[in-house]
Amino acid sequence: MSGKDVMSLLHPFLAVVVVFPIIGMVVNLAWQTRQRRLKTANHGQSKIPPVVGPEHRKLGNWLTGSVVGITLVAIAYSIYFNGIFEDFKSENTVQAVLIIMIFIATVASLVFLYQAKPKLWRGVFATLTGAGIVILGFQDGVFRRDFEWQVSHFYYGLIASMLMIFSLAIVPEIYKDRTHKWRQVHTALNCLVILVFFGQGITGARDLLEIPLSWQEKHLYKCNWEKQTCPDSQSQTLSAEVIVASISNYPTLAQAEAPIVLASGEFVTITPGEDTEGTAEIIQVGDKIQVRLADNFSAIEGPAVRLLLHKENRPGSYTAENYVRLGDLKSFKGEQFYDIPSGIDWQDYPNVVVWCEKFNVTFGSAKLN
Repeated sequence: MSGKDVMSLLHPFLAVVVVFPIIGMVVNLAWQTRQRRLKTANHGQSKIPPVVGPEHRKLGNWLTGSVVGITLVAIAYSIYFNGIFEDFKSENTVQAVLIIMIFIATVASLVFLYQAKPKLWRGVFATLTGAGIVILGFQDGVFRRDFEWQVSHFYYGLIASMLMIFSLAIVPEIYKDRTHKWRQVHTALNCLVILVFFGQGITGARDLLEIPLSWQEKHLYKCNWEKQTCPDSQSQTLSAEVIVASISNYPTLAQAEAPIVLASGEFVTITPGEDTEGTAEIIQVGDKIQVRLADNFSAIEGPAVRLLLHKENRPGSYTAENYVRLGDLKSFKGEQFYDIPSGIDWQDYPNVVVWCEKFNVTFGSAKLN
């Protein structure tokens, strides 16, 4: 395995060896603490030693730190290997420095949160820690699975981190509040966190099965993830289906008029590392309006890659209102043609976009002029 592959195992290793064992211990101590409190509240004698309360609080603090830490480890790996640091350019220096500073500030805020006594400062440092995680989590290169956010390991981790930070911030209030309202809030939040941890265990195992080793990437990215099929590694020829599909979209010699170029634009890479270049054109052949990718077109290989017309040059979202799907990207290199659906005015969508739907990553975009 390469160094990148070894680093990719650090996050799941810490989850299995550190985080989940602490979760088990914290839940066990929480249950014992509650049983002891209920028993002594009725002036009874409990066989559970009084040390379980302080132990629960101490391990709970460790759990918060480990959850936030493992989240930052995963984000750092994604940004370094898939974000701006993967193919670092001098013009990205300021952004890189800001990202590093946010990492440092986030860790520092968590440390100060542990030390803070006044309610105001606990709120400030909890907010800064949470904001840092959110800002870093939405950097380029972090796989968030936005197209299936309901079952996203990233969003489950984000929710767990936010809840743990909030629980840490309110711990002193639990001991001061005689009405037990903060204790009830703490209990409710941590019951929710347990459910989120279950979700993380399931989604994390699923994502591990989907992450290829470095040498496997170029092969797996040729697979059709929707149809769950991959090209025969022994075959060097195109299937009849692919040939027919290519011919059907190529302007035929029988067409009387030569293609008329209505607009054109050059692809620029939107997501660092997902190199996309070449020319895109809107052409008219007879009554048919098509998008033509020129001979010089090339894009990095990936799963479930689509070609779209989009209203934005740097798409911030993909909804039915802001883009038109032209189809699967037929090839990652070379000339190819795509019909624009009838009734669609391409001028309403003046950008040709290469989009990886599976990972919700915009590879590149060409602004049509």
